[in-house]
Amino acid sequence: VLSLLVAEWLLGRTPEDGAGPLTQRRAALVSDRNLAAWAARLGVPDRLRLGRGEEQSGGRGKESILAAALEAVVAAVYLDAGLEPARRLVAALAGVESP
Repeated sequence: VLSLLVAEWLLGRTPEDGAGPLTQRRAALVSDRNLAAWAARLGVPDRLRLGRGEEQSGGRGKESILAAALEAVVAAVYLDAGLEPARRLVAALAGVESP
């Protein structure tokens, strides 16, 4: 869902761009690094439930864990409220931090 919504958001902003540039920007936006930053802005790290070992190894700050958690948040919004609220969430996040 997240990748679809990011692609849709990009296409709406720059419809004149070809597939190559749009694909590169989408890949940058859905990278673990960027999704982890979005997750941090939403306060996701403070709400994670981690196992003892993951907590001790710094899991709360791992980009891969935060990225996966952010994807889960977007999917949950989609499942609970529908496509439009998920679209608004992604647009709000992407509009602030787009590469």
